[in-house]
Amino acid sequence: MTREEMAAKAQIIRGRDRFGPMTEEELAALPGTERELSIPVAEGRSVRVYEIRPDAPVPDCCPLIINYHGGGFVKGRADRDKRYCCHLAQELNCLVWDVDYCLAPEEPFPAAVQESYGAASYAFAHAPELGIDPERIILAGHSAGGNLVAAAMLQAVRSGSFRPRALLMEYFPADQSISPVDKLSKELRGDPWWVQRAQTEGEYTLFYCDGAQALDPLCSPLRAEAAELAQFPDSLIISAGKDTLQRETEAFALKLAGAGVTVTLRRVPEAVHGFTTNRTEGWETALGLHCKFFRQHLY
Repeated sequence: MTREEMAAKAQIIRGRDRFGPMTEEELAALPGTERELSIPVAEGRSVRVYEIRPDAPVPDCCPLIINYHGGGFVKGRADRDKRYCCHLAQELNCLVWDVDYCLAPEEPFPAAVQESYGAASYAFAHAPELGIDPERIILAGHSAGGNLVAAAMLQAVRSGSFRPRALLMEYFPADQSISPVDKLSKELRGDPWWVQRAQTEGEYTLFYCDGAQALDPLCSPLRAEAAELAQFPDSLIISAGKDTLQRETEAFALKLAGAGVTVTLRRVPEAVHGFTTNRTEGWETALGLHCKFFRQHLY
C-alpha cells in the first residue's frame, strides 16, 4: 500500500464514529472555557493545543495536566476528549492542555512523538509566563496517547529537560513490533470479531511506523531499557479487560515497577478499549481513579 493509498483509507477511517458525536447541547453544557494555542516545537514545527480553564479562578501558579488523546495515531481530537479534559479542569481546579498532535499516515513516526515531547517541553520551559507550576505538571494519555506519554517521558529522560510530577497511561500499545493478530490468545484467534479487530489495529500500526521503526523504544516503550524506565515518576496504568492491548499494557506496568518506579496498575475487567473517554462500561471507575491519582499528586 502506497502512502497515498494509506492517506485515502485514513480519511475513510476518520469519518467513522461508532459512538456518535456529542450534541451541540452537550457541548454547550460543558464546564470551563477553551482557547487554542500554537506551540512551537523542534524543526520549525508547531502543534495545536487546546487549553481549558475551569469556571472558578485558578491560582497564579497552578497545576497543569497535559492530555494526549487516543485514535490509533490516525484519528484526531474528538469532542469526547474535550469532555474528559473539561471534567478534569473543573474537578481539580487546574489548567488542562489537550494536545492535538499530527496524524499518520500523512505524518508517520516519529512526528507525533516530537510534537508530544515538544508540547510538554514548552510547558516546563515557559511555566512562569504561562501561570503554571512546573513542579505540578502531569502527563496523561489514552490508547495511542498513552504510548506518546511513554515516548515523551523517554525523551525527557534522555535529554534531562523535564520531570513531570506523575504519569497516566491507559489501554495503550506498548510493543508495536508484534502483529496485533499474533498478540491474540489461542482462544481469541478462533473468534472472527477479535481477529477483525486485530487486523484493523495492524493497519493502524502500518500507517504509523514500519518494521524497523517499531523496534525503537520511542515507538514501542516496552522495549526501553530498565535504566531509562527507572527515571519515570509515579505512574497510574489502567488496562481494559476486553482489549487486545490488555497484556502489553500490563506488561509495561510490570516492567516499570520492576525498574523501581511506583506504579498503580488497575485492570477494569468489564471494559473495552477506549472506555474512559467514550464512557462505555467501567468509565466511572476509571475516571474516579484518574481524579484521585491526580489530586494526590497535584495537591
